[in-house]
Amino acid sequence: MVSDIAGTKSRASCNEFPILADNSRGIESHMSPLLLTLIFLSLALAGAAGFFYVGQARLRARITELEEEGRKKEASQAQVMHTTKLASLGQMIAGVAHEINTPLGFVKSNAEVIGDLLTEYEQAVAKCMTGVDFLLNADAATFERAKTAVARVRMELANAKGLVEARELLTDSVDGLKQMSALVVNLKGFARVDRDGMDLVDLNDCLQSALTIASHQLRDRVTVTRELGKLPKVRCMPSQINQVFLNLITNAAQAMGEEGRMVVRSRVLTDTVEVSIEDNGAGIPDNVLPKIFDPFFTTKNVGEGTGLGLSIVHKIVQGHGGTIRVKSEVGKGTTFVVELPIQHKDAKK
Repeated sequence: MVSDIAGTKSRASCNEFPILADNSRGIESHMSPLLLTLIFLSLALAGAAGFFYVGQARLRARITELEEEGRKKEASQAQVMHTTKLASLGQMIAGVAHEINTPLGFVKSNAEVIGDLLTEYEQAVAKCMTGVDFLLNADAATFERAKTAVARVRMELANAKGLVEARELLTDSVDGLKQMSALVVNLKGFARVDRDGMDLVDLNDCLQSALTIASHQLRDRVTVTRELGKLPKVRCMPSQINQVFLNLITNAAQAMGEEGRMVVRSRVLTDTVEVSIEDNGAGIPDNVLPKIFDPFFTTKNVGEGTGLGLSIVHKIVQGHGGTIRVKSEVGKGTTFVVELPIQHKDAKK
């Protein structure tokens, strides 16, 4: 009875609100796909977020790894460059030692010859003194004989050329000592290749110093022409600029055979100073020219070069706010042009 009444009421409700019943069934039929879509989107976003997080973590790890590799590479390159600088300094010192040994050798020889000449002169003076003593103590019978002996010794002293030769040898020795002194003075600019001190420098002095240090590679083989203009002083690290010029001069000397010709020029432009070093060597092929400033690139035989010379030169010039250019023709020669600003506040190591 109760169930019949409930059924009757339910059918009555549906009959009384037919529109509400239809809407309810429509909402239920449309809610299921929407919920599924939202759930799917949520899961997809969660998966994407997780993938993104993992990707970010891997990216950060890779970046850290690359940074560490970069630091190790920079440290390795710095060490190699430092070793190359020391090797360059060693070669330079060996050349300077050779240059010093030559004047030192003839100064030593001259000193020995002067010693022998002084010994001969001392013997002649001793003979003269003996004759004078004999003359002073001579009686009438021996006076003439003593006088003759003194006259003979005097003639020997007058004709002796020992003192003249000794003076000439001393003059040559002084010239040799001056050469050694100049080498030592020029070497001071190269003694500390990593010095950080900035100074106002005449680049002509740097060129002269580099030419002096490299003279053992140029003598009797390369004719050097200097066309140096009057320059204002440039603010730079002298030891590093000396190294630049020495490397360029050394490279030019090595590129030339017998009867080489090198022209070193300097001039002032508007706000820069330009230095060029020209040689008549073999020249650089076009396919090699773009690579010459790359670290470790070299055309020399194994064991003859590290390929860091021009790389270091390029780095030093750029660190001073300058530029370096090169023009070359195979069979005719090469010219390097270095341009540095007259006023430069700082330089990078």
